[in-house]
Amino acid sequence: MSTSSDVPTQELAALSVTPPENTAKNKVVNTPPSSLPNNTNHRPNTAADTQTEAGEPSIAPETGTDDRDHEADIGPAIYPPVLENMDILGYLKDKNGIGYSRDIGRSASIHDEVYFIFGDTFCKDSAGGSAGTTSNTIAYVEDRANFLESEYREISEDGKVKAFVPLNDKEIRFEKENKGARVVFCMFGGIVDIGAVGVVWFQKLIKYENSDESYSGIGQARLSTYSDGRILVGRLGPLLFGPDEPRIGSFSTLLHKGHVYLWGARPDGQKILARVEQYETALRDRYEYWSGSGWVPGWHEAVPVLHDVQQGAIIYTEMFGRDRPFVFVGVNERADSMIQIGAAAEVQGPFDLTAVCKATGIDYDKKYKYCIYPHLFASNIPKRELVVTWSEHSPGGVIAAKLKFKVDEVAAIEEAEERKRAAEEQEARRLANIAEEEEARHLASIAEEQETKDEYGYDSEESNDPRPRRDRSEGRLKTGYILRVVRTCSDPPSEP
Repeated sequence: MSTSSDVPTQELAALSVTPPENTAKNKVVNTPPSSLPNNTNHRPNTAADTQTEAGEPSIAPETGTDDRDHEADIGPAIYPPVLENMDILGYLKDKNGIGYSRDIGRSASIHDEVYFIFGDTFCKDSAGGSAGTTSNTIAYVEDRANFLESEYREISEDGKVKAFVPLNDKEIRFEKENKGARVVFCMFGGIVDIGAVGVVWFQKLIKYENSDESYSGIGQARLSTYSDGRILVGRLGPLLFGPDEPRIGSFSTLLHKGHVYLWGARPDGQKILARVEQYETALRDRYEYWSGSGWVPGWHEAVPVLHDVQQGAIIYTEMFGRDRPFVFVGVNERADSMIQIGAAAEVQGPFDLTAVCKATGIDYDKKYKYCIYPHLFASNIPKRELVVTWSEHSPGGVIAAKLKFKVDEVAAIEEAEERKRAAEEQEARRLANIAEEEEARHLASIAEEQETKDEYGYDSEESNDPRPRRDRSEGRLKTGYILRVVRTCSDPPSEP
């Protein structure tokens, strides 16, 4: 991975080239992938590799079903949501078998490749000994069907996992000169795939051994992917938002219809909403803020849009019907481990939250659970099955579960009738097209016969004239004879 300082640089020119090997101070070992895709030159993927045009990220899985026996079970979930059952799937684990203690576990898709982003990751060597702490890491999901298993692609020889967004030289010197101080990047908001690259907004903090911390602001990094799951990251500088400004993009992000929507806390802690065009995310003066009645250029006019929430994500899904496609899934600020869900017709809300169930631990169930996030790529929306994860407190990990919601029977019947009408209309259009094609062929045949009569003066198909028909596709007689005189049917033909 390449690094850059928090000063204006060459707009991530490094993202278009292959990074030099072993540029870090510690030798980095690229963990071999279990299976190597077809792109054998290991160049960074671009939007052209996976998308026809930039727009919505392609993280969403196929949502159809071939299970005709359960057609009646397909339909939106009732709202407010009512849980039918919860299935604990297990921990998110690494392929190398090392049990990392880590949190966050938010998924993202860049160029159609799926990753999990983690916060503080307590690293271990192959013998289980401590290898230090990395404040932010990213793991590659090679097999979506087995998403509980991901893999760190770059690990140092001493066992320390390489940071997703790395420190620059100035920050490395700061840590060396200030023992007990640690520069930390927090990425609760996720990654947005804007087409050419992925974009992540992160909080920069300084944490000290005595638990004190100082907040520096919101930074931004861009990334591209390699075919084997490795990533190339470049930081943009300076920080987009300072310590006395909103933490835009630090809570949640969503790409929708050409805009990136970003939720974050004002200095007073209230969650506000900003937006920016997807190709202008690095331009601070292009950000707009929701004022309650429209979009304004200054954040001081922004109004709170989320209340009593600690972490979570806003996703776009028809889980609860087409009329409320913006769905919040997360946890409140009361540390009660309850999974909160709310849906809205508009991106700005309002989101009226409902506690649907309690997140539970597996090996470490004493403290409350936090960092509750949904994962559309692993969910089955037509069956009203939503995969979510949450974090245990250290030394725990990230747990995945599948939530199944009760069907909205009225809406399900309406959608079934709509699907039936759509199928009937499609069949009617197909039959009409067949009839039109047959009619066109019939008219063409009549026209061809008429053309023959006009050209020869008689019907050559019924005539005993031994001369060949004109090959109309080439405009000549097949035998090369030239018809000198056009005769009528009443004038018997003579030998040429």
